Amino acid sequence: MSQTDEPGKRFAADIMLGRLARWLRVLGFDARSMVIANRFLIASLLFEGFIPVTRREKFRDREGVIFIRGNHHFEQLRELISLAALGREEVRLFSRCILCNAALEDVLAEVVFGVVPDHVFETVSDFRRCPQCARVYWPGSHRRKMVRQLETLTGWSLLEGEEGGR
Repeated sequence: MSQTDEPGKRFAADIMLGRLARWLRVLGFDARSMVIANRFLIASLLFEGFIPVTRREKFRDREGVIFIRGNHHFEQLRELISLAALGREEVRLFSRCILCNAALEDVLAEVVFGVVPDHVFETVSDFRRCPQCARVYWPGSHRRKMVRQLETLTGWSLLEGEEGGR
């Protein structure tokens, strides 16, 4: 079963903003990473419902494009949250693959037996898998660290009733 019911805001991040795109995926946003080099691609992205995000000066004042000034990915994420008016209610934490952007699917533990480390298989029951690249995700310390970083950055409470993890 897919973790994302509504598409919500969709972003097309210029390739130079790859880390920003990954953090948008952690928050559950469709965030594609690509080279955004011409106005025709921007027009196509806008038509398809994507919000182009770039640092390219030539698109600074282009309507519908979010121009990012920050250099560090967390600074960029804070800037994007403000410019795109993102709210906590739009977040679907850990619902997308951070590598390939596909919506994750819940899977039974039996399906990931032999794929995840033995100690994880024995102690965790909540697994999600990417239908495209087959990467498996589960609650763990890495995920809790990411949540703490995001909560500090945004001021949002992100784990209401949810356990942290990979």
